[in-house]
Amino acid sequence: MHPYLIKAELVEYMSAAGRNQISPHKAISPEYVGVSIFEEPLIGMAAADDPLFTDEFKREEVIGRHFKSPEEWLPGAKSVICFFLPFTEAVRASNRGRMDEPYDPEVTNQRCSALWLHGRVEGQRLVNALCRQLCFLLREYGHQAVAPSLETGFGVVQPYSSNWSERHAAYAAGLGTFSLSRGLITARGMAGRIGSVVTTAPLAPTPRPYSGPFDYCTMCGACQRRCPVGAIDATRGCVLGKDQNICGPYVNGSYLPPHGPDATVRYGCGKCQVGVPCEHQIPRR
Repeated sequence: MHPYLIKAELVEYMSAAGRNQISPHKAISPEYVGVSIFEEPLIGMAAADDPLFTDEFKREEVIGRHFKSPEEWLPGAKSVICFFLPFTEAVRASNRGRMDEPYDPEVTNQRCSALWLHGRVEGQRLVNALCRQLCFLLREYGHQAVAPSLETGFGVVQPYSSNWSERHAAYAAGLGTFSLSRGLITARGMAGRIGSVVTTAPLAPTPRPYSGPFDYCTMCGACQRRCPVGAIDATRGCVLGKDQNICGPYVNGSYLPPHGPDATVRYGCGKCQVGVPCEHQIPRR
């Protein structure tokens, strides 16, 4: 399978039946109905036996021994397919506003834009659906495929650390490098969401246009200034620059009450991903 075929399949699936638009019955407000969540995806491939998966990511200072390699998710795995979905300008722009007040004065615990909450929740549901569709396509071509983040064995093993990392897989697949805020900076920036699939299909790895895990981050400190709770500190360096023990509780506490037919609780922040030089591109040094 060629990367162009995979991208075409994802784009077609996204555009069909309004899957990439906010539906009337889920919209937090009528003004969001029909708003597109994502732009076209970026696609990257990595070899399943890449030393990053089998050795580097298993180091305690990177992810840890609990990280499961592609072969551990799918015996006979040959490749990992990753995709990054950049948020549209509408979603990104909505969350660049003030951080010292709730967006909705009637909902005092909403600390980011409603569109960003849609991007986080409905956006992730679309990512999951795309992973399932990609697995279906690969099986149609006679290959086995699994999406680790959707498998029953997937889970958080240590605080803020799971046994599969979409960001690290995307790094291995040549899609981007990490930032001070721990996001992945891609050619379309870091504001978006990532999905991945492990398969037995032998696919050519995407060349990595970087040599280190933080090559794209300029350490400009913009994300530190954007963080509403001071969870990011550039003086600690890229590896330890973001304190998840400060970030996590704030994100989880910024939510809207149950809304929509499935009573979805939407929560998020994302302030460090917008209004920064790496929001929608690789920042210039």
